[in-house]
Amino acid sequence: MVDSWSQAAKGRADITPNLLAERCLMLMDRHSTGKSLAFVIDEVGQFVARDVQKMLDLQAVVQSLGRMGRGRMWIMVTSQEQLNELVGGLDDKRVELARLMDRFPLPVHLEPSDISEVTSKRILSKNASAEKILRELFSAHRGRLTENTRLSADIRLPEFTTESFVNLYPMLPYQIELIIQIVSGLRTQGGAARHVGGANRTIIKLAQQLLIHPETNLAEQPVGALARLDQIYDLVAGNISSDIRGKIARIQTEVDHALAQPVAKAICLLQFVKSVHRTAENIAAVLHERVDGDSRLPEVREALTALKKTHNVREGDDGLRIPTPAEDDWERIRFGLPAPKHGDVNRIHSDVVSGFWQPQPSHNLKDTKIFKAGLTLNGRVISEGDMMIHMALCETDKDFEARVSEMRKRSQNETGSIFWVSPVDDAIDRQTVEIFRSREMLSSKERSAKTRDETALVAEEKIRLRRHEDELKRLLRQACLNGSVFFRGNDRSPDDSADTIKKATEKVMGKALPDVFHRFDEAAARVKSKDLDTLMTTENLRGLTPVFSSLDLLRDEGGNVVFKTDTAPLSEVLIKIKNRTDYGENAGGKYLESEFSKEPFGWEFDVVRLLTVCLLRAGAIVATSRGQSIESALSVDAKNTFSNNNLFRQTAFHPKVGIDFTELIKANENVKDVFGGEIPDLTQSVAAETIRNKAGAREKEVQDMCNMLVAHHLPGSDILQDACSLIRAIRTGNEEQTISSFNSSCKELKEAMKRATELAGVLTDPALSDIKRARNTLRNIWPFLSGEPDLDGKFIEHADTLKDLLLRESFFKDLAAIDQHSRELEAEYENRFKQASTRRKDAYVDVMEGLKRTPGWEKLSEEQKKLISDPISAYVLKDPTSTTTIPQLRSDCDAAPGRLNRAVEDMMHILDGNRVVKVSAASFFAGGVETEEQLDAAISGLREACESHIGAGKKVLIQ
Repeated sequence: MVDSWSQAAKGRADITPNLLAERCLMLMDRHSTGKSLAFVIDEVGQFVARDVQKMLDLQAVVQSLGRMGRGRMWIMVTSQEQLNELVGGLDDKRVELARLMDRFPLPVHLEPSDISEVTSKRILSKNASAEKILRELFSAHRGRLTENTRLSADIRLPEFTTESFVNLYPMLPYQIELIIQIVSGLRTQGGAARHVGGANRTIIKLAQQLLIHPETNLAEQPVGALARLDQIYDLVAGNISSDIRGKIARIQTEVDHALAQPVAKAICLLQFVKSVHRTAENIAAVLHERVDGDSRLPEVREALTALKKTHNVREGDDGLRIPTPAEDDWERIRFGLPAPKHGDVNRIHSDVVSGFWQPQPSHNLKDTKIFKAGLTLNGRVISEGDMMIHMALCETDKDFEARVSEMRKRSQNETGSIFWVSPVDDAIDRQTVEIFRSREMLSSKERSAKTRDETALVAEEKIRLRRHEDELKRLLRQACLNGSVFFRGNDRSPDDSADTIKKATEKVMGKALPDVFHRFDEAAARVKSKDLDTLMTTENLRGLTPVFSSLDLLRDEGGNVVFKTDTAPLSEVLIKIKNRTDYGENAGGKYLESEFSKEPFGWEFDVVRLLTVCLLRAGAIVATSRGQSIESALSVDAKNTFSNNNLFRQTAFHPKVGIDFTELIKANENVKDVFGGEIPDLTQSVAAETIRNKAGAREKEVQDMCNMLVAHHLPGSDILQDACSLIRAIRTGNEEQTISSFNSSCKELKEAMKRATELAGVLTDPALSDIKRARNTLRNIWPFLSGEPDLDGKFIEHADTLKDLLLRESFFKDLAAIDQHSRELEAEYENRFKQASTRRKDAYVDVMEGLKRTPGWEKLSEEQKKLISDPISAYVLKDPTSTTTIPQLRSDCDAAPGRLNRAVEDMMHILDGNRVVKVSAASFFAGGVETEEQLDAAISGLREACESHIGAGKKVLIQ
């Protein structure tokens, strides 16, 4: 009855799901009252696999029959495979598939577990003698065959037994599962023939073709020959997209390796098998030729190397694969990049070698102090340290031998450092080039990636970059361990026991440190806070902690315990203070720390501080801190000063000496040098008063400039702050302290006053404004410019120089240069701002013109036109403000087409109301189009969607 009705309905286009349900009920009531109606739809997978609209139509039919039939009408569908395995091209419409599946509450899935049995009995059955031969063959070569054909996979593959081998020969047991997944994947990919599927008959047909097809003809091969995946490719090649087939066909002429094309064929088919890893080992397994044959893994690896070199095979995060056209374009651009410059190579090598210094190599000398290794690479400082390692990377040619000789000679002259020369071979050069190419590609493509393919390529390039970085790290580590290391002309190269750069460095340091810091033993001790507290609180020196005895700082003199200020290590500290102050320079705690951390001492900061306080306690020196003179180590001021690390570093020290006529003459000369004029009368009181008056007269100027630097966060304020403290100490100290402090630090005072005068002359309001503008340039403009892929290298130099100038204590001498570099960066930003602003304005002018050309615009009233166009015209009529960023301008420009679409949609809603239906054309072209078949399918889907809405009386807006 349905057939007769359907025949009568042919050629009519007014059948809807509801009408179908109504007619079915009508026919059932008329001919078969009390009975049910069943529709059987065979091969439904072929009906809905590529067409979303057809799937929706089927869903609508099921809903209508269910709603009107109320259990009297049934629909049964069959398919060779589950629908969710067939609809790979639906993308964002998979939710519709889920709704459709919900309409069928009784799913029955038949597993293809019997395919192997059917294939073995119908196609691959053997007689008794053949079975005997195959059993003997398998028994003789079982171990070799199992090893050479083993696959690594995410699923458990069929077990390899004598029975399965005999039944399925010349196929291997797991090949049935591979073929099932391959033909299922072929069905879902664009351009596949409709008849391709994973059903029993497909597998049986392929097994038969392997035996008799001229391309394979396994039936005529000697016993022991096996079916290979490249042979299966030859049988199903017609269902693979034409561009992939063409690429694989060209390999025979492009790649000079006999196995290159079979390897590419195997990779192509394995791309449809998601559970099997596409590795060289698995490819060799699926290409194994004979039961008694050797592994083809070495040949496969050679072929892969050749295929990768010619860009016919690509290694991605999911394994080896045949590249798509988009990937080919990516590789073509990547391969065409210029070779890295010398500076680029040095930066890449520096990045890797600096990683060897994490954590920084170190050595604990005498179990007292940890010395850290610094590093320079090709003359550039990578990391500071107590002992410097000067490393050089050289090409493995004549220059290498010359560099080795040069480093040996340097090590004889620069006796406090270690010199390391490492060879750079072709493998390192290749990895360096690959890293450079990956970084350049990511720099130019990462921000602009929009499509799914582009995003995937960026992600894969990041993985490739990490892979090459890891390989370069391995190669450079080995090169360094194979290099030559010299200390004072002696060879200290790493031996076989060193497996890391850190271990090799620390071993060399262990031998070199005692020679470099040969006076370390004089003050080798672990000083604790209790030791310093005891020194500044205990009146009797007999009650001091054991560290003073271990350092041999005390002696008994006439029954009294006193400090040994005339022998090391106290004498060394006192000599440093005297030598410094004799030249009129400030001997501060920071200076002492720096001097005694160097060779040949290497003393700890806490030890240097303890020794200095010992000299103060012994009355050998006087300290000046925050404008106050400290003569007693037992005073409250001493405890507050020396218990604080920063205050100790800022404290000035000078020898405690009596004021004789020699000191007065020296003070007179210093007054002439620092202030001008002379002391009227060379007596102690007149000299002290003269020094106080002259220093006090300059105190306000120095303090004002110090306050200005602090207020504007400019460098150099600590120099002026120390000078202010010194002037206060001169004004408030007694006559001896005034003269001694002035004589010991007159050069520091002169330098500070000169600096204050120069600052007062140049730090005008315009100059401060220029500095503020330069800082804003580095803070706000440079972060954007530094991320621009096409930025000229000269602007990087401008930014680096500007940063350096603003950090210098002598910044005020380079105000013109600061302004120049700042203006260069500002001009580049302004140029890019204008370009982005112009592009945005042009884009929205085009949008306005396109909107006015849209049919229906002339039907709008002026008020309606204004309502729709105002959001767009704002971008045309108004220039961007100074607070608008360039990324915002570019984002507005990119959003112009979308705003045009929304404006057109608003216009059509005004004109046609709810009749307007929007259809996204992009959804039908998701993933791109590579073949004519895909293009036809996408256009057909778009057309059917439009026809469906037009048939329902809607007006379609395609965007």
